[in-house]
Amino acid sequence: MTDSTQVRYVTEHFEMLQGLAMLPAIAWCGLAMSWAAGWVNGWTLLPGALVAALAVLAAVAHYRRTYGQVRQRHQHRAKHMLLWPVTGLLTVAALVHALDLDLPVSLETLILSVGALAGARFERPLAPALLLIGCAGTVLSLLPLGGPAGPHPLSVTEHWIIAFITGTAVLAGWSHLLLRRTLGQ
Repeated sequence: MTDSTQVRYVTEHFEMLQGLAMLPAIAWCGLAMSWAAGWVNGWTLLPGALVAALAVLAAVAHYRRTYGQVRQRHQHRAKHMLLWPVTGLLTVAALVHALDLDLPVSLETLILSVGALAGARFERPLAPALLLIGCAGTVLSLLPLGGPAGPHPLSVTEHWIIAFITGTAVLAGWSHLLLRRTLGQ
C-alpha cells in the first residue's frame, strides 16, 4: 500500500481505527462472557463496566489530544464498513449453534474465521491482523479439542463468543498500530 493510500484509508476510518478506545469495551465483553461461563464472580461486572467506561473516555481523550479531530470524507461508509458483515457472520454462527451439533470441530468458530480471512481480502490495511485471526481460528476450530466424538469446546456459546472477542481485541490492537504508524505520535 502506498503512503497516500494508507493515509486516505486511515483518515476515512479514523474513528474505527481507535483501537485503544475499543479495547476496554472489548475486555468488559470478555469479562461478561467469562461470568456467563462461570469463570468469574458476577460482582466484577459492574465495577468492570465503570473501569471500562473510564478507560474508553481516557483513550478517546488521548486520540483527540494526539491527532485532533479527523474529518472523514465518506462518513457513512466508514462508520458502517464492518457492521453488516460482522452482524451477518454472528447471525450465521448463532444459527449453526442453534442446530446443537455435537461435532469434533467447531463450525461456529470456523464461520467466524472464514469471515476474518475474507475480511483480509477487502480491508487490505487490516489484512495482517485478519489473516492471523482467521488462520488461528481455523486451526483451533478444526483440531478435535473435544476428542474424536466431540463436542468441540469452542462450540459452547460462551467459548466461541470469547474467541470472537479475542479476535476483535487483536484487530483493535492492530488498528491502533496502523493509526499510530500512519499518522505518527
